Amino acid sequence: MSSIEEASGSVATNADSARELAGSITSSKDLLDSLAARLDAIGVETTARQTQVAGDRAEELAGHANALADALDSLRQQVDALKGLLAGALRSGAGNANRGRASRPASASGSGAGQEPLPLKGPVASVTPTGISKRHFLGKLQMKSPAKERNTVVLPGVDTDADIAAIKTGRAAYVRDNLYKVNDRTYGVKPTGTVYPVRGNGFVELDKLEYTALKGLKVYKGDRAAAERDPQIARFSRHMTDKTWETARNVFNQGQERA
Repeated sequence: MSSIEEASGSVATNADSARELAGSITSSKDLLDSLAARLDAIGVETTARQTQVAGDRAEELAGHANALADALDSLRQQVDALKGLLAGALRSGAGNANRGRASRPASASGSGAGQEPLPLKGPVASVTPTGISKRHFLGKLQMKSPAKERNTVVLPGVDTDADIAAIKTGRAAYVRDNLYKVNDRTYGVKPTGTVYPVRGNGFVELDKLEYTALKGLKVYKGDRAAAERDPQIARFSRHMTDKTWETARNVFNQGQERA
């Protein structure tokens, strides 16, 4: 399967490069936002607007780069799925051969001896699941945490490490594609092995503006007014309603209660 592995590695490298590009563009956007806010504060409105437009364009380009990376991840997922099917077929053949050679009943062995590991399905059959990005944990949110169109936040007290261990050992239910369910929580596994929360007990799903508002409340310790003055949030203020802040506040309060 060397050719399949080479193809998977090549796609993964390109996806990582696309995400690095998106990160660099996002950093540039943050600098432009800060500059626009300062120019506006000193009354240079025309230049501030031009800088704001440049920031918006940078955000759009970062979105395109992330979309490209997601498409490449999807491609690698399909390649890895093919590799997993081939590996599964080989293991199945070997398992059938071993069972055919078995001559003693199971009761003859010691407790737990000879127990076969659970079969791995989906992406984890060919890639080892790794940790979840800090951007998903309420306790680790920072202003620089990237906000996407859809975001799932993990509330304090959720044992994601135990869930990942269950996925890694085949003890989580394989749902479909790259999704697994364990302890009433659904996770996805990227082709790189990175695990991400989707929905379920202890998870909260937010849109881009709600996630941005939550970042502000987290950084400014629940002070909405202070959060709204931050340049990285102020640029979205015309789109952020009281409902946006109420949703973010509810998540923030849940985090405080569970901390």
